[in-house]
Amino acid sequence: MSSVEKMPSQPRLSLPANDGKILIIGGYGQVGRAIAERLAPVFPGRVTIAGRNLSKAKMAAAEVGHGAQGRAVDAFAADAGDTLHDVALVLMCLDQTDTRFVAPCLSRGIHYVDISANHAFLSQIDALDGIAKASGAAAVLSVGTAPGLTNLLAARAKAMMERLDRIDILIEFGLGDRHGQAAVEWMFDNLDATYEVRENGTARRVQSFGDSIALLLPGQGGKRAAYRFNFSDQHVIGRTLAVPSVSTWVRFENRLSTWLFAVSIRAGLGRLMRRTFWRKVGVWLFMHVHIGSDICGVAVQARGLARDGSQEVTIGVVGRDEARMTAIVAAETTRQVLTASPGSGVFHSEEAIALAPVIAALRNEYPDLVVAL
Repeated sequence: MSSVEKMPSQPRLSLPANDGKILIIGGYGQVGRAIAERLAPVFPGRVTIAGRNLSKAKMAAAEVGHGAQGRAVDAFAADAGDTLHDVALVLMCLDQTDTRFVAPCLSRGIHYVDISANHAFLSQIDALDGIAKASGAAAVLSVGTAPGLTNLLAARAKAMMERLDRIDILIEFGLGDRHGQAAVEWMFDNLDATYEVRENGTARRVQSFGDSIALLLPGQGGKRAAYRFNFSDQHVIGRTLAVPSVSTWVRFENRLSTWLFAVSIRAGLGRLMRRTFWRKVGVWLFMHVHIGSDICGVAVQARGLARDGSQEVTIGVVGRDEARMTAIVAAETTRQVLTASPGSGVFHSEEAIALAPVIAALRNEYPDLVVAL
C-alpha cells in the first residue's frame, strides 16, 4: 500500500466564455442543493435550480445566492419544451427510468452530468453515445462518491499496475451519517439483489451480502470483512478499464453492526423490506436514527503485478458525510466538463475526469481528509 499523503490544492482553470445556464434538476434536494452551493460562486449568474416545485426552486436559489435562479422543470414530462433553450449543461440529481429527458439534452448539444447509481438506467444513456457525438455534447456518468470517486480510484490503481488481474472496491459508511430518501430507497431496493459481476472475463451471478472479503481502508488499521453490494461501479469499470475481475463490497464502520446486518439480510430482511409497512419503517429508521460517526471511506484494491514489484496495491480516500462528498465530486466534475471539455460522447468519470482536482476539492472542505494514493 502506498503511504498516506496530502494532496496540494489545484489552481482553478479559467472560466469559459459560454454563459449558458447550469441546470441542476433536483437542485433543492439534499445533494442537489449542496452542489448548487458549490457551483454558484464559481459560475455566478449561471446556476439554475430546477424541479417540479417552482416555489421551492426559487427559495433555494435565493438562499444559494450568487445570481442563482429557480425554474420549474419536469424531467418526466414528454417534452422539456423551452426549459432547455438557454442551458449549457444539465446536472441530474433525480432517479429516472428512461432517457426521454436525456436524449433531447444531448441532441441539442447540451452537456449532461448524472449522479445516478442505477446501472440499468446508466446503460440506457450509454446507448446515446452516437447522438452526443453528432451534436458535440458530453455526457458524464458515474459521478459522486460511489460510483464516481471509486471509478477514479480504480483508474489510478490500474495506472500503477504492469498487469491487472482483479479490482475490489470497498465502501465504508458510518451509521451516524445522514442520507436523503432517494439514497436510502435505493439501498433497500438492493438489499437482496441478484446481479452479475465480472470474474476472469466472464459473468458470474451473485447476490448482495452473499459473499464477504477482507479489505483494507487506508488509515483505518488492518483488513476487515466487507460484503457484496450492487453498486454500479463494478458493472462499468470491467468494460471501461478492461479489468478481468471486478466486485464492489460494503461495510459499516462498526464491525458488529456490519455482521448483524449481513446475518439479517441472509435471514430474509431484504425480502421483508419489500413489504410496504416494513419498508417505510426501515427507511424512516435509516433517515432519522443516527448512531456513531458519519465516516465515508472508499478504497480500491488492485491485484496482479504492480510497477513496484508488489502483487497488491490499495489506495483510498476517507472523509465524512457521503452526501456532501458526492456534492463536492459532482460540482468538480461539472467544472471540469465546462472548463476542460472531455470531447463529445458518453463517458463514465474514469474516462473523462482528472482525479487530482477532485482530491483537491475534497481537501479544501475536509482538512482531515485521509488520502492514500
